[in-house]
Amino acid sequence: LPFACKGGVCATCKAKLLEGEVDMDINHALEADEVAAGYILTCQSHPVTDSVVVDFDQ
Repeated sequence: LPFACKGGVCATCKAKLLEGEVDMDINHALEADEVAAGYILTCQSHPVTDSVVVDFDQ
């Protein structure tokens, strides 16, 4: 997983959540419309479903 700050600030770990659900602890990098579109910060996200699929290239 790509990362730099590990604090939810830099967005290096930004990915599109394609399947499943996660809870994001901290988000200082994504705008509300990005979150609504399914983007997450993987360094701050914890799965709440058995499986998640993310895409770092979108």
